[in-house]
Amino acid sequence: MNKSKYVSILFLTFYQLFTVAQNKNTDTVKNVILLIPDGTSSGLVTLSRWYNENKPLAIDPLLCGMVKTHNSDGRLPDSAPAATAYAAGSKTKSPYIGIDSNMNPRISVLELAKLRGMSTGIVATCEFPHATPAGFVCHYNSRESKNYKNLMMQFIYNSPNLVFAAGKKYIENTDYLYLLKPNGIKLITEKSDFDSITKFPQTEKNLWALFSDWQDSAKYKSYECDRDSSKEPGLSEMTDKAIQLLSQNEKGFFLMVEGSQIDWAAHNNDPYAAVTDFLEFDKAVTIALDFAKKDKNTVVIVCPDHGTGGITIGNTHVETAFSEKGKIKSENVDIKEDIINPLREIKCSGRKLAEMMLNDSAYISKDSIAKYYNFNATDSFINVLKCVTEHSENKDTIQYLLGRNFSFQNHIGWTTTKHTGEDVFLAIYTPDRLKKKTGVIENNEIGKYIAEILNLENFDYASEYYFCKHTDLFDDAIADPNYLLIERNGKKVVIYPNTNILQFNDTVLLAMNTITVYLNGYYYIPISILRYLL
Repeated sequence: MNKSKYVSILFLTFYQLFTVAQNKNTDTVKNVILLIPDGTSSGLVTLSRWYNENKPLAIDPLLCGMVKTHNSDGRLPDSAPAATAYAAGSKTKSPYIGIDSNMNPRISVLELAKLRGMSTGIVATCEFPHATPAGFVCHYNSRESKNYKNLMMQFIYNSPNLVFAAGKKYIENTDYLYLLKPNGIKLITEKSDFDSITKFPQTEKNLWALFSDWQDSAKYKSYECDRDSSKEPGLSEMTDKAIQLLSQNEKGFFLMVEGSQIDWAAHNNDPYAAVTDFLEFDKAVTIALDFAKKDKNTVVIVCPDHGTGGITIGNTHVETAFSEKGKIKSENVDIKEDIINPLREIKCSGRKLAEMMLNDSAYISKDSIAKYYNFNATDSFINVLKCVTEHSENKDTIQYLLGRNFSFQNHIGWTTTKHTGEDVFLAIYTPDRLKKKTGVIENNEIGKYIAEILNLENFDYASEYYFCKHTDLFDDAIADPNYLLIERNGKKVVIYPNTNILQFNDTVLLAMNTITVYLNGYYYIPISILRYLL
């Protein structure tokens, strides 16, 4: 180990030993609730407000600025780097999760809160190892589902106290199920069990409630418009339960709530699913605000990670956009009569109707489309659907065709099926004594603000302390993809990737406070491991 690295490590060790564990800054709070409506642009917020009889949304009085969403390399935003910015105060590239642009792990506000002894929670409608939840818990160089094995292991060994989400199908009847109890995780998958929860179980310190969709076939939850309330809790219901449980800790809590499938609906240009999911998200915001206003020691932050779909209100049909003289003419569109009322007549999401069509071709008809998705289908459109269902099981394609055609007939515009780069809204509630973020800010400022008002450890120092590259500590360690072996002074330590397990002298298994991350041949480990080898 060279002299500069040695001095740096001594400093970090000194820093960790003398880090103040109690708040001394008066501009702090006990709890933070961060709510992220994934993929929500201003156009969708406006459409949802109109759908809600143009009544004020919970976010309306809290609006205080805009958030820049681009990645560190200036590319259009993605949920993984956006979550990393919110969680760890660091912009990064896509598809990185919980690591910076140089592929160094960055500790998150959730992990820092855990180290402080605070309670922590994740609530989402997507599967738990999906990009945004993973951004607060995991550290890896790809968000892709093919890497869920690593992300799920990290979630289990770095578990928040509470995880309410989808992903039941990833756990049941798999080897992961047998890792839960040894890691202090109680798993429930039935709505009745969820309803009866009033406190954390006595035998396990962490509680996971994972669900599936309306027909118990998917790894994600249903859209709100399709949800069977006897089988799945809604986002607002999960948020309410999470706050009830987490607030029992006198040291405070950090909770991240994501309206995950707002984004999914917008990707597939399904306005009904997007609007109804956003309105359910807004109910979750109301619940968080009610708690914060009574508690007087809680900050509520609401901000999307990016826009999706490029939705607009008042799209004009191409064939009617120009007058006979070639000049653009305005179409006198009544928002309520021509857009909102037809939207309200839809009976289910395009995804659910797509599933019905794939299960029974009788639903591929003009009558079914008029009944369930409220637009007039042409013969050619029916033929396209028949072709798609005969040659593919891709629900997304069918959902897109349904959503896009309804939108076209009812003056709703979409520019893309991808993410969009515009700034997104920022809404914050704070106790009167606390200053809120305002104006146009970078997304990583959100993470820094959360750490500041909770008076957590410094991101940079804590990241270097808990995620130190193994070669900076040990020149002769054996770094196998399956383990890191360190031998020194007649003592032996073995560390395993994606876990918090440390094996000492072959027999003693210890649980570290943070997980070990393995990236590109390097292990990232806490400096405190040195004490086992002195």
